[in-house]
Amino acid sequence: MVDGSLNLRDLRGFTLVELLVVIGIIGMLVAVLLPAIQATREAARRMECANNLKQIGLGLHSFESSYRRLPIGAQAKSSFGVSWWVEVIPYVNDPAIVDGFKLNTAHAGSVLLNPQNAQIIDGWVVPTLQCPSSPLPRTDLQYNFKLMVPSYVGISGATSHDGFPETRVAPCCAPTNDSEISGGGVLIPNQAIRFKQITDGLSRTLAVGECSDYAIDSLNRQRRIDGSHPVGWITGTVAPGTPPNYTNSFPATESSFNITTVRYGPNMKDYDQPGVRDVARGPNNPLISPHPGGVNMLMVGGAVDFVEDEIDLVLLKEMATRDDKSR
Repeated sequence: MVDGSLNLRDLRGFTLVELLVVIGIIGMLVAVLLPAIQATREAARRMECANNLKQIGLGLHSFESSYRRLPIGAQAKSSFGVSWWVEVIPYVNDPAIVDGFKLNTAHAGSVLLNPQNAQIIDGWVVPTLQCPSSPLPRTDLQYNFKLMVPSYVGISGATSHDGFPETRVAPCCAPTNDSEISGGGVLIPNQAIRFKQITDGLSRTLAVGECSDYAIDSLNRQRRIDGSHPVGWITGTVAPGTPPNYTNSFPATESSFNITTVRYGPNMKDYDQPGVRDVARGPNNPLISPHPGGVNMLMVGGAVDFVEDEIDLVLLKEMATRDDKSR
């Protein structure tokens, strides 16, 4: 019958087999595309992390232009003084955030012993100081104060292990075994470094690196070794002096927070190695990140390099030292 009407017998839908084939094809496409999408997202986050470090680098240079020196990595001040973050953060973010903050009072870097300073920073978070890929908490609750957790840590130099020729090191810190803290870098305990002391060149010397992921212990537990854990980003050190003259009458409290001394390669996440600790802040906590294959690091000159896990350890230690080429 040719009358323009629709014959229901001419209609044909999908068979079950055809439907399953279509679903299978879609599934394969998703399986192929999803990793690519995730990789693209991680690449974007890694780039944002690098941009954060660039902003920190600009802050360091602005601070140096004002004071003709870099910030002190970790200060002692009748127990805990402040970390380098307190000096440089007004140049990275709103300078009004530290209005009223007392840098030179006793216990200035302790949220327990100086609650007045702690109240000023309570609940305050700067996204620029946090890597978007980091699985670590954005804040840490200490003594009822909500403290920001930076994803980055200052570089105080390198250890003398593996035959590296560094003499400006001191044993540190109980109960870590066979560990050292160095004064050969640019953000060091109780001393400010000037650009003229960085004889290796600003573009070849490390200032700040990522510590934005968990370490893993022998029981497969996640352990936090980020620079400010657990006492806060304002915290420096209790121990007076600069390595090799760095000591304290109570060795268990020698730790310098928010800085690290390079001993291991990037993304060495074995928590059980010497010099790696969480609560007591191991002096040799490694630079680690959630980025596959490497870690973002800031040079004093302002450039940010993605340093691969396979970098030669001696080369990394040379980068962490301000004057190894002239020693």
